[in-house]
Amino acid sequence: MKKTILRELMWFIIASVLAVPLSFVFLGMLKLTSANPSLNEVEKVFTIQLFMIGWLVMFICVYIVRIVVKALLKLVGVHDATSGNP
Repeated sequence: MKKTILRELMWFIIASVLAVPLSFVFLGMLKLTSANPSLNEVEKVFTIQLFMIGWLVMFICVYIVRIVVKALLKLVGVHDATSGNP
């Protein structure tokens, strides 16, 4: 049980860290970023909100990819070496 909790905590941290640069890429691809350095207060708040939404979307995407890979490995029959089960 302790090993499972630590593994999930590790994946939470990894997903959080990976989501930061991926959110910049996500918003850049959608052209929702501004190259103009002079933004008023409303635009600054909106930009921060967009990056937070981008972070959340990418965080969820990292977890979805993890779940899909785990399911495919289970379907193929590859055993998880980290679970300790043969």
